[in-house]
Amino acid sequence: MELHQILSWSFDSSLAPPRKGHDMKAALIGGSIGGAVALVVMVWCVLSCFKWRKTSTSHDFVTRTGGPRQFEYRDLAVATDNFSGERIIGRGAFGVVYRGTLKGSESEVAVKKILNEPRGGYLDFFAEMNTISAAKHKNLVKLKGWCCREKSRNMLSFLCWCCRKEDDELFLVYELVPNGNLHYHLCESEQVIAWPTRYQIIKDIGSALIYLHHDCAPYILHRDIKPSNILLDNNFNAKLADFGLSRIGNQDNATLLTAAIGTEGYIDPECRKMGKVKFYPSSDVYSFGIVLLDIVCTGKSREQVWELYIKGKVVEAADGRLHGGDDLDKRQMQRVAILGLWCSLRDSSMRPTVRKAMEVLERDEPLPDLNHLANTAVPSAQQDTYIISSDQHALLSDGS
Repeated sequence: MELHQILSWSFDSSLAPPRKGHDMKAALIGGSIGGAVALVVMVWCVLSCFKWRKTSTSHDFVTRTGGPRQFEYRDLAVATDNFSGERIIGRGAFGVVYRGTLKGSESEVAVKKILNEPRGGYLDFFAEMNTISAAKHKNLVKLKGWCCREKSRNMLSFLCWCCRKEDDELFLVYELVPNGNLHYHLCESEQVIAWPTRYQIIKDIGSALIYLHHDCAPYILHRDIKPSNILLDNNFNAKLADFGLSRIGNQDNATLLTAAIGTEGYIDPECRKMGKVKFYPSSDVYSFGIVLLDIVCTGKSREQVWELYIKGKVVEAADGRLHGGDDLDKRQMQRVAILGLWCSLRDSSMRPTVRKAMEVLERDEPLPDLNHLANTAVPSAQQDTYIISSDQHALLSDGS
């Protein structure tokens, strides 16, 4: 056995000895950088956690508040033959609508796949959806439920949330109204809707808007009233559909500040300015007025109807396919045409409320002199710079 030990050791170097001050400065700089990096990582993780839980929090919100039913994605896929193109019954700027049959109940539904990320995020969307789903009226399309298909999530998506576009898929499930929309029956179908049926459709639409504007608390603005959003059942009862653009009103000031949005030809001219604008219930009244003119004067513009009104010949603006009706029908056509012009006056302060308009129509009350109202209107309402679209049915974008 041998034992080896180092009894002494020495080392010589030609390098200059380290300076204490330099080492301290380097340590401070390194510590500061390390602390800053640690702080950034901590904040990033907190924000990632918040983003990660945002959608599930929204889903929990619906459940806690007793919102509409949540459907499973696989059930909607089966109902629509995996969202087959042959099942498409409607398409718009905000979504595609599929006809579906739910297995088990065998009930038919309309499934709308949302194409654009909900404005204001999921929490705001679900809050408004709860309110709208609670609005129950025979002339409103019933919202049956919703579905959110979450895409796969991993550590990379967790940490890279800022550069990852929200890729969850959102679906809304409505009752199916089987007889198509009013635009089709007015402009495309070979079968002409008789005047008594058109008059009943007008009363159905008015009833739905009275409910939204006057009977809901808070009130609801639809913001996209047009013939293609008015669905008809097999008995031609009308139901107002597509609340994709609707907003819950503010009862404190009865206004809604948002970007200009709606359908060209139906949006209130006072809401077509660039930037943020105020939406009032009168904005829906304007759209309602244009729809009334579409129903009674199919194929004629508001300007054409207005020119005939000035000449005292507004009844001549009625859809030529309706001529031959009795005197009562002609009188109703004339009153509806004038009511449509009244509701669509440029100056919103001159328009009636929906309730007042329907009272005038149903109680046969006298209509105002629109020439006088137009001459006393505020000129600036007609001098705004408008957003013009070459597509009559194009949607103006919501920048809110």
